[in-house]
Amino acid sequence: MRHIYPGAMHIHTKYSDGTGSIKEIASAAKKAGLKWIIITDHNNLTGLKNSEEGWYNGVAVIIGEEISPEKSDHYLALGIKEEISPDIGTENYINQVNKQGGIGFIAHPDESLTRKNNHEPLRWTDWDIKGFTGIEIWNHLSDLVDNYSHKKALAWYFKRNNMLSGPTPKVLSWWDSLNNETGSIIPAVGGVDIHAFNYKYFGINLQIFPYYDSLKTVSNVLYLDNKLPDDFNEAKRQILIALKGGKNIVINRVWSKSYPLFYIENSQKKAYPGESINLDGSTKAVVEISKKAKIRLVHNGNVVMENDGHKLVFDDLKPGKCRVEVYFKNRPWIFTNPIHIS
Repeated sequence: MRHIYPGAMHIHTKYSDGTGSIKEIASAAKKAGLKWIIITDHNNLTGLKNSEEGWYNGVAVIIGEEISPEKSDHYLALGIKEEISPDIGTENYINQVNKQGGIGFIAHPDESLTRKNNHEPLRWTDWDIKGFTGIEIWNHLSDLVDNYSHKKALAWYFKRNNMLSGPTPKVLSWWDSLNNETGSIIPAVGGVDIHAFNYKYFGINLQIFPYYDSLKTVSNVLYLDNKLPDDFNEAKRQILIALKGGKNIVINRVWSKSYPLFYIENSQKKAYPGESINLDGSTKAVVEISKKAKIRLVHNGNVVMENDGHKLVFDDLKPGKCRVEVYFKNRPWIFTNPIHIS
């Protein structure tokens, strides 16, 4: 039995350019059905230094830093104790995160260069760099802004979930190529990048978007062998270990409140995302989802099976990395981390 823990990461508070307190955001996360969240304010660990990490009514609140140079190369640094300057360069701050025993995810690496608005993209510039833990393949705010046009602002606001593009093909290809180069898992995460901006539109005060609304969207669902302990520090350690190992599925919870299953089984065991399994005569991949949707099984970056339905079973497996993509009515829904077949 696996224990399922939905959570969200890449969240901003009033300690940088968000509008909410950590306590308020934790309350919104609880209401949204989450079990853990990760705060990553720009270039500071104020919440950590104020001893604001901990359990909030059953929600584990972890505090990291979004290392944020002005124009590009943002990096989500988790599990660190001291702030890291954005001015020292990408290679140096990746190394500093590792030196502190933390983990780091490249943030919103492929924001669109063809936006029909005035929001400049914040992209990752060095796609040959090494040493980072993983990639934020899907950033909810980036996706929304990429598809935003001021001329169609109201339509965009009310139909925003239908306009999401999901991870770009370039990011997915990069992620697959990194996993093809190593026997370990290079993990992916999804970020909400919430700020809950206050905004005035033709004299009307709006918040774009409230914490509660955003926390119901792009999430990371952990599939753990054991329940998270009551001790916060140990729970934090286990959450970060799970993210580092790719034991999560990135999912837009707008489309369903239930969680998918993806595993590969042989004659002796089942393996879930972030795990490894040996190939034998009975090895097969299984995907189960709650709504009829387009399911794609991807092996070493190539689609090997596609099925419209609630379930996919595939038994012609080869050594390598298998992951799953799911699209609900052609809209991005689920992206799993790989399972390694040897």
